[in-house]
Amino acid sequence: MVADDDPEVLERAADALDDAGFRVVKVTNGQVALQEALGQKVDLIVMDVSIPYLSGVDTCHCLKAMPKTAKIPVVFTAAKKDPAAKALAERTHGSVRVLKKPFTAEELVSVVRGLVRSKSLI
Repeated sequence: MVADDDPEVLERAADALDDAGFRVVKVTNGQVALQEALGQKVDLIVMDVSIPYLSGVDTCHCLKAMPKTAKIPVVFTAAKKDPAAKALAERTHGSVRVLKKPFTAEELVSVVRGLVRSKSLI
């Protein structure tokens, strides 16, 4: 899943992941991201820290608190350093990563592939 309220970033990230062979669900806010993660099988979430209605950090807190979604890896995207995202990444033992915007398609795909590989070993 890719969650971002910037249509350009959302499309660019979704296209990069689609081109790399991943099936992508696109959402524009944290509330819908949470609903989608609960309603269907989601292997990984790429999520902007500052999406509307429920921030990326708050969405991630909710996901990590529920058994059904607790193990879904999350890649936060952020235009600037976000202390809350960094702290959450440190507390979740690698299941949350932070990718600084602007990122290239290659950077995104590399991070996602790495997390998918490590998740399949769990």
